[in-house]
Amino acid sequence: MFFNEMILFPTGGPSHFRIPSLVVTNDGTVLAFCNDRRATVEDHATESVMMYTRKLPGQPWESIKELDQIDGWACSMGAAVYDPATDIVMCFGKRELARPEWHYYTDEELKEWEEKEIRLAKEGGFRRGWSMFTSADQGATWQDEALNLLPRPFTPEGREEMMITGYTHGCGAGIRLRHGKHPGRLLCPTRIITGEYANFAEASLVCYNNSMYSDDHGKTWHASAPVQQGTGEGTLIEDENGVIHYNSRGMHCDQKRYLATSYDCGETYQDFRTDDFLIEEKEIGCNAAFFRVEKEDLPGLPQGVSSITLFSNPRDEIREKMSICYSFDNGKTWAGVKQVWEKGAAYSSLAYDKKSGHFFLLYERGPNGQAFHPYDDGISIAEFDLEWLLGQQN
Repeated sequence: MFFNEMILFPTGGPSHFRIPSLVVTNDGTVLAFCNDRRATVEDHATESVMMYTRKLPGQPWESIKELDQIDGWACSMGAAVYDPATDIVMCFGKRELARPEWHYYTDEELKEWEEKEIRLAKEGGFRRGWSMFTSADQGATWQDEALNLLPRPFTPEGREEMMITGYTHGCGAGIRLRHGKHPGRLLCPTRIITGEYANFAEASLVCYNNSMYSDDHGKTWHASAPVQQGTGEGTLIEDENGVIHYNSRGMHCDQKRYLATSYDCGETYQDFRTDDFLIEEKEIGCNAAFFRVEKEDLPGLPQGVSSITLFSNPRDEIREKMSICYSFDNGKTWAGVKQVWEKGAAYSSLAYDKKSGHFFLLYERGPNGQAFHPYDDGISIAEFDLEWLLGQQN
């Protein structure tokens, strides 16, 4: 039985770490990403994308690395995805001009900001907007490439048709499909906003999760159709039949996780429903992780079981009690729950290393979810094996 945990990105000084995303490569290198929010932990801070790597099991983590930092500019964390066919790691980030304060901007104010960003980016000789940072050497060096994401038409309820794309949002890393009609396809959870909003009630009317997919190893991406209205931040898995199961944070203040299914490898979604077992924060939910490993990569699974699916989030009505629920039928039913941390916790990301047989949980951790921010300690990483996960339950 194995379990070990450490604060990987400790909050201190001007640095406040949030928005984790985690991948493991073919050779067992673990790459952990997040945002360093400067001077404040709140949204819309000046931030940059940070990364730690660990090359071999049992070895120390290497020095923290900053993927992108340009004075006066922020780069918000998207999510990571790994392509085992090319051994390339990708991490998405959005570069924009740092704003001294943030509020709900009018169309005219947004236009002025956009014009200013375009002008200053051209003068500085770099790209604004969404980028795709890529590494072909296990995170030692990185290239900044354009995110080539092609839109699709969508007609929101009660509105005219519009073209949508989507953007990644940390936590739920992308996956490479192994089954179905498009083996090798890269698929990432994304979200879209179809209109302005000033509060969460209005957000539930204009926000949708969707996904983006690539059949050419990340050179070109395509936007999928959305899942149900009022979702924001999601995570997905592929089952043994090539069916995609999408698990979303909802904006309905009902403590429900929202589910959807794709039978065409992540291009469209249907079967909209909720999960009555998974528990969400009562206010506005929380970003979470949904992850699946097949028996081919994890031989120690119980007899008659072909895969295990994990779901991690703060299992409480406030952001506390980081827990992992596990399932042997792709999340249709849940076989058990293991608590990792009893106090403050928020966003999380999951990964697995088949060489060591160890799982990894990268999550925001704090002292108490009600009295403080549930990420005041920073971002912690827990490493554990199947025996620990299936051991004494909470």
